[in-house]
Amino acid sequence: MSDTTVSLLTPPGTAAIAVIEARGPLALATARALFSKALPESLEVGRFWFGTLAGDEVVLAVTEPDAVEVHCHGGPQVVRAILSSFTAAGCTERTPRPSDEGFELLQHAPTLRTANTLLDQLNGAFAREVQRLLALLETNPASAVEPLHQLADLGHSVGRYLMTPWRVVIAGPPNAGKSSLVNALAGFQRSVVSEVPGTTRDAVSVRVAFDGWPVELIDTAGMRDASGLEAEGIARARETVDSANLVVWLLDGTAERMEWPRDDMKREKLLVVVNKSDAMLGWGPDPNAGDAWGLLLISARTGDGLAALVNEIVKRLVSQSPPPGGAVPYTPRLIELVIDASRAAGDRKWDDAARLLSAALE
Repeated sequence: MSDTTVSLLTPPGTAAIAVIEARGPLALATARALFSKALPESLEVGRFWFGTLAGDEVVLAVTEPDAVEVHCHGGPQVVRAILSSFTAAGCTERTPRPSDEGFELLQHAPTLRTANTLLDQLNGAFAREVQRLLALLETNPASAVEPLHQLADLGHSVGRYLMTPWRVVIAGPPNAGKSSLVNALAGFQRSVVSEVPGTTRDAVSVRVAFDGWPVELIDTAGMRDASGLEAEGIARARETVDSANLVVWLLDGTAERMEWPRDDMKREKLLVVVNKSDAMLGWGPDPNAGDAWGLLLISARTGDGLAALVNEIVKRLVSQSPPPGGAVPYTPRLIELVIDASRAAGDRKWDDAARLLSAALE
């Protein structure tokens, strides 16, 4: 069996577009041999080319040093012809078992990165790590505690969000530019922008991908004392803030006084950002207050600082990112089993930990 594999990433069946991945030491060389056009000697990650493969017009993209994607027409015959071209060239076709509980998830993965993570698990990454941990529990149980804790942390911090996006709430005082920021990050006008305070009265959400991870951005009503319909919107905004994975508290860099987050907001899930950095007037009566928050300066209007903001959001949400091919508990059942096994191992209940991990292989 070849170490270079070819897999269909998109759901099987008739579709407009299909994505096929070749991964392994011979992936790039095989794609080069099958592609209709001459490719550069060095295939740079992030580049793509238009041409034909197996008689169909395709886009060939280099996604990693040892992986390429073929974006083609989604008809079953076209997909099978391209897969067969790779297998005839020596690649091994990887097909997830329909009985696997993660197979249905793969078909509905919200981003390519989460699809790749799920595909790694369906190709055995999770099972191999569990088997390794079971062997450690049998021969040297104390040495299994730390890697088991790490696997549980990945389930809690990444596995839970392979299908369900992280919730990032944009909050702050009226007219700080919350709706403008959501629109800038989404790349289109999702929220209504107005200079009239209180325009946003209900939570407005949009799904995006940051560094390949699924994120739901939520625009909320400006926080201030109000009455009537606006007060109801502010109450809903506070409820949304409480349920968020991360709150981006937006300050108005042109305001005479900074409206800092409430004292009861949890610091660990707060990211304080100053908008309108292109037209800032000053820091208000307390110029040193911002230092304690580690402020980011951005301009939703010009785009300045948005890349740094996205990087910081990803850093806060994804505490540890699994390496390509790394094991991740990928369903609620597996996540809970691994977390329980980690707790049992921490209490030196080796038999209970082994029993729970064995259940994760069933």
